[in-house]
Amino acid sequence: MIASMPIGMLNLAVLLLVQRSQGRFATAGLAVGMLGAGTAVGMVVQGRLIDRFGQTWVLLAATGAQSFAMIGLVVAGRSGAVPTVLVCAFLSGACEPQVNASLRALWPGLVPPRLLPAAMTLSSVLFEAPVLLGPLLLTAIVPATGPAVAILLCAVLFAAGTVILATSSASRAWRGEGRRDDLAGALASPGVRTALLFAVGHGVIFGVVQVSAAARFTGYAGFMYAAVSAGSLSGAMLAGTRLQGGRPAVRMAVLTVLCAVALGAASQAATPVTFAVSLLALGSCLGPAGVLGYSLVGRLAPPGHTVEAFTTITAAGLGAVAVGASVAGAVADRFGTADALLATAAGAPLLALLLIARRRSLPPAGC
Repeated sequence: MIASMPIGMLNLAVLLLVQRSQGRFATAGLAVGMLGAGTAVGMVVQGRLIDRFGQTWVLLAATGAQSFAMIGLVVAGRSGAVPTVLVCAFLSGACEPQVNASLRALWPGLVPPRLLPAAMTLSSVLFEAPVLLGPLLLTAIVPATGPAVAILLCAVLFAAGTVILATSSASRAWRGEGRRDDLAGALASPGVRTALLFAVGHGVIFGVVQVSAAARFTGYAGFMYAAVSAGSLSGAMLAGTRLQGGRPAVRMAVLTVLCAVALGAASQAATPVTFAVSLLALGSCLGPAGVLGYSLVGRLAPPGHTVEAFTTITAAGLGAVAVGASVAGAVADRFGTADALLATAAGAPLLALLLIARRRSLPPAGC
């Protein structure tokens, strides 16, 4: 939970740091995009390293390197050195320790099989609750200290949470299953590839919303982020404890269409309250989507590629967040946020059709 807290703070803190320095949301959106792109790359690399060498030393090395990169990000951001900001943002993301994926890989050794769906839901709650509190904490910190201090606080929280998990007996004892050598790695599974497609689509949605919320109601950005997280948390808990079974591809398609409806409502919202309500509804669809995707990946990952499967899916989603954030920043500067939200809403039904077309890759049993 400690290591997840900065995830709800860092993107917005970087966005505010660069925007205040440069005065443009396009540059700030690009910095957030580089942060997300670095995270996506680092996740895949760390996933493979953890599966091969174990969790402890990989996680500790990652958090040490990330601390230096985030200090560089703050120094460059305050001086206005945009190229250095982009490089440090990428490295800060690439070295983000993969605590959540590591915890998901530990569950099969900690709970009986019948409790695995609930354990995956708990992982989502452990992730979403701090992500919900993060923007609220950031809203309290930034007016008094500025975004630079918030970024340094994120570095401390990342390091503290990582050390706690990485030095635990369960993490130190964990080793990956017998590996099946395959160049495609986790993506050798058709079901994992479908989950990746799902994660990419929903990542674009979140990236667009992330920048659009800050650009449309700048003074309420932290509360808008919290609204998405609150909806995601409540939706994840409902999905993990009540809404089990059924056909995964159909559930994926329905959630995607509901996201499109929420995006359309957000594009027409004229006040911070109605916009926040729309984002709350959007989050209530994104939360179950995460539980569903990770539960499928846990069952369908090839032997010896469990952590890699989790990090690959998360990386794909965050890479898509980077794309969505970068595009939304440019669109917000030129056309306004409503057009970015409407375009994303129009593309969501196409993703739903693709998921239905790939329904045979997902077994109906389980989540």
